[in-house]
Amino acid sequence: MRGYAESSPAVTRTIDNMPLIEKFWMFWATPWLEKVQRVGEFYWLLKTQYYYRFFWGHIGKRSKIIQPMRLRNVHNIQVGVNVIISRFAFLITLQESETVVPQLTIGDGCRIGHMNHIACIREVRIGANVLTADRVFISDHSHGFSDINVPILQQPLKSKGEVSIGEGTWIGENACVISCHIGRNCVIGSNAVVLGDVPDYCVAVGAPARIIRRMNPESGPKTVNR
Repeated sequence: MRGYAESSPAVTRTIDNMPLIEKFWMFWATPWLEKVQRVGEFYWLLKTQYYYRFFWGHIGKRSKIIQPMRLRNVHNIQVGVNVIISRFAFLITLQESETVVPQLTIGDGCRIGHMNHIACIREVRIGANVLTADRVFISDHSHGFSDINVPILQQPLKSKGEVSIGEGTWIGENACVISCHIGRNCVIGSNAVVLGDVPDYCVAVGAPARIIRRMNPESGPKTVNR
């Protein structure tokens, strides 16, 4: 369950530290199909650094946003250093209140998978080195539906709280994270629907998500009785 189709963060750091001539020979030795893909990615790196960054709240060095599907109110979005946002991302912030300016933050070294949908009306914080697989949905709000006489589409958005995802966490494919806090170095399983908080070093799966394993950095993993 990979989070994106590029090299791993560890490999990326190694390549970044290579002398230029070694990078050239490494590129030359790759198959032609990968060469074409890398040239395309280099285009998006240039577009991110020399075009997008004039409109976004902040975009750090070496970060690239590859062929996004839709972007809205990006002046409220902060992107750290060496971030990759893969193809067809939908990133949106909406100011629903005059007193609350939405803030969407993606930390250094994150890898955001293809077709991720991240929506914010208050605050969404994604920590450093978070990995998300494809088709992940992250939001600090939902549609109101309390008035049965009004179409849900026409009812106001409601936030049940901010979203924070701790550094080093891995979000699996098709997962939904809504108005909750996820700790550092957690694993969220594929197709999980996370509606409540998940502490540090936990594995959570299911809909709604439940914790099935707690990991202690000193003593190792521990299975939770169901």
